[in-house]
Amino acid sequence: MLPMLWAMKNAPVIDAQERSVLMALAESAWSDGTDAFPSKKTIAHIAVVDPKTIQRRLRTLTARGLIAEGNQKAAAYIPSWCRPKVYDLLIPYSWYPDVEQVNTERRGRGKPPLTRESRPDLAPAPPKKCRADKGKPRATRSPQAKGRGLQVPPVDNEDGGTTSPRGGDYKSLTRGLQDPQPSPTNPPQDTPRPSVPPADNRRLENGGTDGESPSELSPGVELLLSIGARKPEFLLTGRTLSDQGLMVTGMLLEGWTPGQLEQVIAGRPLPQPVRKTVGAIVSGRLRDANISPAPATVPFLNQPHQGDGARTAPGTLDGGGWVDQTSADTYREIDECDGQDGLCGRPRRPGTTMCWDCSAAVGSATFTAFHENVTV
Repeated sequence: MLPMLWAMKNAPVIDAQERSVLMALAESAWSDGTDAFPSKKTIAHIAVVDPKTIQRRLRTLTARGLIAEGNQKAAAYIPSWCRPKVYDLLIPYSWYPDVEQVNTERRGRGKPPLTRESRPDLAPAPPKKCRADKGKPRATRSPQAKGRGLQVPPVDNEDGGTTSPRGGDYKSLTRGLQDPQPSPTNPPQDTPRPSVPPADNRRLENGGTDGESPSELSPGVELLLSIGARKPEFLLTGRTLSDQGLMVTGMLLEGWTPGQLEQVIAGRPLPQPVRKTVGAIVSGRLRDANISPAPATVPFLNQPHQGDGARTAPGTLDGGGWVDQTSADTYREIDECDGQDGLCGRPRRPGTTMCWDCSAAVGSATFTAFHENVTV
């Protein structure tokens, strides 16, 4: 502890490197400063310097009398090929606050006590070397040297650009960069922003939709857009419109009529409260309807008026409409499930008036009631 305090506070060192080296030695020394033998690698790690620097610093400290080679037998237990050199820190006799305690420890180790002759005071540290040109004014550069380096040509501001006026005080209104605009060679451009159509009218003037060209429109997409135009709550856009348009196109090719598909999609109102997206609801209705084959075409859905009171529903996309209310009700009575008080809407199971789910639900309820009666 005492050698560490001396090395840290009172040792006459020149710079921080010498102090760090001296403290690394003092860490492993006895209270009298003897028998310190850390390796150069350990000292370099503590002082954060190169091992060659440690070797030079040890020579300098030895020459000025701060350290000396000690009893090398103290490190005799270490193999000779890696044995470090033993050093003694020459702490002055006058520095110790209680030198008798230190001498008592030395006598216990078989060493003579410290005296003023064996540990004299150390000379102060020599002054630190300074630069030879410290305090001297820097020499002016020659005219030849002034032409070296990066040369910035003068800027011609006739056609615009930035100009930097001479600096004034902080209240000057003309201080800083000034950008004369507009520049004749770089006129400002005012590009109009494209207008976005409202959400309930995705049909563009060229017949396409948002993100689709007219050539990409399929019959299914046109049918879904027509339904969304009449019933905005069923409007589909973007990727959902493209995906469901493919399914509707396939169902049209299988024999479904536009009127039947409109009844499947929008014949029932949206559930309340709505817990899914409109795209998910339309997809579920189309998927349930596509389980069974396409229903038989009702004669008066696509035939001209025969005088029986039924009105004609156009069967093409350019007819101005898809199906009237009479055709939709007839389709519902013939092809839709009667379950859930007529609100199911799924295709009927062949040979029955209900779909597979409603038939299973009715059968389960009948079995439960029969079982309760038998139990009673």
